[in-house]
Amino acid sequence: MTKLRRFIIIISFLLILTSTAHAKILITCSSFPVFDFAREIAGDCADIKLLLRPGMEPHEFEPSTWDILILNESDIFIYTGPELEHWAGKISHSLEKTFIINASQNIELINNDPHIWMDMQRASQMGKNILAGLIKNDPENTEIYNENAQKFLSKLSEIDSEFMSLPRDKTLVFAGEFACNYFIERYKFKYISAYDGENEPGIKRIAEIIKFIRENGTKYILADLFGTSQITRSISGETGTKILIFNTAHSSSEDDSFLEIMRNNINTLKIILDD
Repeated sequence: MTKLRRFIIIISFLLILTSTAHAKILITCSSFPVFDFAREIAGDCADIKLLLRPGMEPHEFEPSTWDILILNESDIFIYTGPELEHWAGKISHSLEKTFIINASQNIELINNDPHIWMDMQRASQMGKNILAGLIKNDPENTEIYNENAQKFLSKLSEIDSEFMSLPRDKTLVFAGEFACNYFIERYKFKYISAYDGENEPGIKRIAEIIKFIRENGTKYILADLFGTSQITRSISGETGTKILIFNTAHSSSEDDSFLEIMRNNINTLKIILDD
């Protein structure tokens, strides 16, 4: 017997013992948005794990042997969708006892962009998809799930209204990686972005952004929490603009809150739009 096989058997045995000791269901989530949505809706009825570590790029993530063991011992696996977690489809056939929830089900995509949670209406549909999956897998706690979901969806609606109430007279300048297609479509802000999808901007595009900033007297540029790249810093240094964080919440930690992140984004936009 190889060392790897012996290790897998031991870990599997320990996980089985742990799972039998749990009165709560075990939910494993691929990325932060679905993790936090599940945490809001499931409440104390579940133990919830997050696979993606803070700062990790979800597009490049591949589950380890340990991750797959955790998924096999989970009651429920929640992932955003095949556009973000391409690996989920590859391993789903091996998760024979795990109930799988695709949080992007019945949500219209823009050019296969996976960042659907940046539109609060689509985020609400993600919450409803997770709610339906929890009830189907654990019907005994239906009342609790429904009550928690109602509170969470109400808060998403409040944030949606706050974004809608912001003025639209200034152009937002995104100098970091751009993951805001759904945000822009929903809230109709004027914007210009250095990045085209995941492609880094060339010299010509950077020059265009710098020219726009100078001609319009722009004071602030936006970058994602983990996207303050050398290009962003260069644009800031060349133009004297201040970098503000517009957090797209895709690589946050378990200590964060999606609702709080969105409220911080609202405050960030107020700095720009009220100046």
